[in-house]
This record gives sequence, C-alpha cells and structure tokens, in this order.
Amino acid sequence: MQKFVEIPRKDKDYEKENLWFEKCRREKTPFITLKTRTKFADVHWDYITYPNEVDQHLAAHKESTIKKAIEIFMRHANEKSEYQVSSGLIYYNNLEIKNARLAAEELYGLVVDTVSSCPAVAKT
Repeated sequence: MQKFVEIPRKDKDYEKENLWFEKCRREKTPFITLKTRTKFADVHWDYITYPNEVDQHLAAHKESTIKKAIEIFMRHANEKSEYQVSSGLIYYNNLEIKNARLAAEELYGLVVDTVSSCPAVAKT
C-alpha cells in the first residue's frame, strides 16, 4: 500500500499531487507528500482529506500527536532540518531523501493510529 506520493520539487505540474489528494480524500487516508530535490526532501501532511469531525478529534489529541510527530522528526533530522507541527498539519523540511521516506512512512502510521480512534471514521 502506498503511504505517500513522491514528487520532484522542480515538478510544477500538480497533476500527480492532485490525483494523490483525490485518492486520499476518497479513501479517507493521510494526505502525505514528499517533495524531493537533489539531496534533500520535504515531508508534508494535511488533515484536509478527512471529514470535518476528524478535525475536532485531532484537536482533542493534539498534545500526543505533536509529541510523537516531533519524535519522528528527531529520528530522521540533520543539522539543516526544520519542522512545523500542529494537530492537523505537519511539515518536515530538509531531511535527506532516504530519511524523508522513512519519516513519511512513520508519519503515516501516526496519523492512521490517531484518526482510527475517531468515531466519525469508525462509522464509515
């Protein structure tokens, strides 16, 4: 199962990203992108593919999600890496490509675990 889409950063054609977004929205799965450059990559997750009820669930689990997301980042970061983390958006910037892929995989697991306990998702 594909857990994220990998897109070359120089790719200005958003078709691949848009198709991935639609697939994630339709299947109610994490919308995670990995945008690569020559040596580094950026990982991004956005809750936007989930129903509105999930936003409230994510907010209720904010502290735990943020803590775990930062732990993932710290395992894969280097001296140039940066992150921004909230309950519904996560950015890991400037990870080495291999580590970015690993971080994206772990991030997928974190989001699935958190969202799967939401009653709105369990009903569908």
